[in-house]
Amino acid sequence: MKEIRFTPKQKEALASLGIADTEQLLHYYPYRYEKLNYLPYRQWQIDSQVIISGRVISRPKISYFQGRHSVIYFQMESEDNEFRISVFNRPWLKNLKLEQQITVIGRYEGSGKILALQVSNQPMEELLGIHPVYSLKDKITEKTFNKLMNQALVENAEEISDFVDEKYYGKYGYLPYYQALKQLHQPSNETMLAKALDTLKYDEFVRFNLLMLSRRKDNFPEDDKYQKLFNTDEVARFIKNLPFKLTDDQIQATREITIDLMAARQMSRLLQGDVGTGKTIVSFIAMYETVLAGQQAALMAPTEILTRQHYHNLCNIFANYSIKIGVLYSSQSAAERAEVLNGLADGSIQMVVGTHSLFQQDVEYHRLGLIITDEQHRFGVKQRAALAAKGNYCDILMMSATPIPRTLATTLYGDIDVSTITETPNKDKVIHTKLVKKNSFIPILDEIEEKLAQGNQMYVVCPSIEKSETSRNANEIYLNLKKYFSNRYSVDLLHGQLSAEQKTEVEQRFKNGEIDILVCTTVVEVGVDVKNANIMIIYNANRFGLSQLHQLRGRIGRGDREGYCYLLTDSDDEETLAKLQVIVDNTDGFKISYYDLQMRGPGDIMGFKQSGLPQFELGNVIDDNDILIRAKQDAAMMLKEISRYPKLLEYIETNRDNNIIRF
Repeated sequence: MKEIRFTPKQKEALASLGIADTEQLLHYYPYRYEKLNYLPYRQWQIDSQVIISGRVISRPKISYFQGRHSVIYFQMESEDNEFRISVFNRPWLKNLKLEQQITVIGRYEGSGKILALQVSNQPMEELLGIHPVYSLKDKITEKTFNKLMNQALVENAEEISDFVDEKYYGKYGYLPYYQALKQLHQPSNETMLAKALDTLKYDEFVRFNLLMLSRRKDNFPEDDKYQKLFNTDEVARFIKNLPFKLTDDQIQATREITIDLMAARQMSRLLQGDVGTGKTIVSFIAMYETVLAGQQAALMAPTEILTRQHYHNLCNIFANYSIKIGVLYSSQSAAERAEVLNGLADGSIQMVVGTHSLFQQDVEYHRLGLIITDEQHRFGVKQRAALAAKGNYCDILMMSATPIPRTLATTLYGDIDVSTITETPNKDKVIHTKLVKKNSFIPILDEIEEKLAQGNQMYVVCPSIEKSETSRNANEIYLNLKKYFSNRYSVDLLHGQLSAEQKTEVEQRFKNGEIDILVCTTVVEVGVDVKNANIMIIYNANRFGLSQLHQLRGRIGRGDREGYCYLLTDSDDEETLAKLQVIVDNTDGFKISYYDLQMRGPGDIMGFKQSGLPQFELGNVIDDNDILIRAKQDAAMMLKEISRYPKLLEYIETNRDNNIIRF
């Protein structure tokens, strides 16, 4: 890459945009394009954008207002028509000369009046066409930026080579890499711009997939010490004796995990499934297989209440088996903790479930063989690595209840394996969802009274804890409901500012049925089972993402009864209401997360900052899924013959540990 020279002032201006060199300049992409077409005067519509070329026929007059603000008026003639031009805050245009030839771009106001956005000395022909619009700051003008961009393109015409072999670009009709960059910044026409965008998206996805696929080798180290040998007949008997029948998806996921555990390489697998699809029992089976192989299994959960729930379920499931199970969390007594630590160190405790306490410095394992993280996106990369470091040859299983379509998951999570559960065991049970276009539950009060009278418990979810100008808060709602339901129903409050002990106490009392109505924030989002909680009211539902609303809704209807969820909003924005209608119309988490991906992007949904996946500059994993799949297939082919492509090999080696795509 040939570096162009920047003046000190230009360097400062470009630095404010994150540009330090020519390469970063060339990869500073437009955020939109403006298309300028010439239309004859007779075809103009009021408020439409117009462009005309002609001569100045009156001396400009300038007026000032509100201090330094100004407006200039002048007349110009174009094709025998006269126009009155007004221009705001361009005081230098008062120097326009009579008969001077100019081109005006602006908005037509009717009656021959044009509000000018740009007045130029360039001929109209040079301004027509498609023009990039960059996100620039006051320190640099559009003219200077375009001049620098043109210089960078001209001086590097021979320096920029294709990243991948031309045979890959050629089979899809993509442009050579330099031509794609040039057309992106200086498009000849719409067809060439579309080709340039597709080329650069493909290139971006190839870079991503090269790193993902090359990391698989690092993530799946081969060694006989990873191999877990156990009697599969015992596993089959365990599954047969379960008080319920596994779905086909659960059986398939179990089969995939079993094969991984018995392989002479490390398992690194994501188990994803919607709320209530039964991921937990699949993880319990994996823990049992690990114990049969003579090793320990650890299950890490993000909250104390979920940890205790998993512990309780493990104890029930394995009540008739000679397996010792331990639990670790921050609020347990010193004596209890010491007993568990001793059991883990000497190997007498074979299964353990806990919060982040599992990877604290004083925790030692006798022979840790399997690590499972529930709600994996809630743990950072360093937290998961700290737990993995507790064992020498540990298999890794991550669980997520924020599922994405399988084809997309296997691409985005290209460096790990993915098992997907789509079937729900209680598929006949319905969660009813209703959109209430008022941020109050007065319109549904009769329904709520009726359902509470039937013995159901209720969650009331608020987006904030304390008073806010834009949303209802948990403290206010709690006081209002406590007063309204006084002497009839028990009302309590749960939010993130409570201590761990206080939260656990409230959650346990709600689970035990001592609390009828729980006013809370999103701390209830993670999968706790309260079998009798079948009503949920969500205030300011428009403040939540679709996947988050679906996760919240998943807290109800977990027993024998159907659930009822009410989404309250006072928003009249059509887009917002359409978003909430997606929740009303769908109970399939895969469909909902797909909509959410379209609306918010994968970074928000999948926790890229935590998982190590990047945001893309041009590509969109939903809209450009076909390009993404092509790039993955081609990246796999390139890796097979990587010795032929030293440039690709250098890229992989340089960026193996990076979480961003570098050019």
